Amino acid sequence: MSYGFIITRHVNSEITNHYWNHCIQCIRRFYSSEKYKIVVIDDNSNKEFLKSYSDYENVDYVESEFPGRGELLPYYYFYKNHYFENAVIIHDSVFFQTRINFSKLNFPVLPLWHFTEYKTENLQNTLSLITSLINNYHIQKLLVTIKNKYENLSPFSSDIDWVGCFGVQSYINHKFLTKLQNKYALFNLLKVVKNRKDRCCLERIMGTIFYIEFNQLSKIKSLLGSINLYCRWEYSWKEYWAEIQKRKKPRKPLIKVWTGR
Repeated sequence: MSYGFIITRHVNSEITNHYWNHCIQCIRRFYSSEKYKIVVIDDNSNKEFLKSYSDYENVDYVESEFPGRGELLPYYYFYKNHYFENAVIIHDSVFFQTRINFSKLNFPVLPLWHFTEYKTENLQNTLSLITSLINNYHIQKLLVTIKNKYENLSPFSSDIDWVGCFGVQSYINHKFLTKLQNKYALFNLLKVVKNRKDRCCLERIMGTIFYIEFNQLSKIKSLLGSINLYCRWEYSWKEYWAEIQKRKKPRKPLIKVWTGR
């Protein structure tokens, strides 16, 4: 199955300008420009710091007209432009350390990482954002049920199996994404997701939608497992680059560094 890569980029300093350049360079170590397209979606970068370190081949750049929508943007432009049949959607602060053969994934969607903690964090804002969607009853029900479960008020005895989609990063099929748009008017969220707080809620919203529409995620959950077990929180670019300079190869297929932009 054909696939390509979509990177969400936000540059606000010299350090964060390293991210997207290194992200592309890492992808190209394992996925050739002849076969694999990369699309970079820019979310309101500061042009003062934005600089390419090379003339990268088979890379398209999109300057988004929806500033601050962050993690929602790659899904929108993938839906709109149908760059390839399947997309690997990542942040610019994620760096491939080995090749993953995504063509072996026979799933319509699979989060790269998931989380089970803090699923009800900022629940009221999450529920408010969901009102922009159509057919949103089951999404609301999952969120409210898990809140009641944690407060020991729920009549439901079974576990709630949906998980958060960390960073809204995933492997996703275009037909499946089109199905989500047709059923939920998914990109109505572009009108209401405007800041980092909203984007954190988006991790829960997309996690519930993925679970409802592909409930095998109750067993699989994600490609790389829980983000809280996968790597150390707040691992920085400075730490990562120091290890690279010492020729210490990270023992993970993907490395995530933290900034909090």
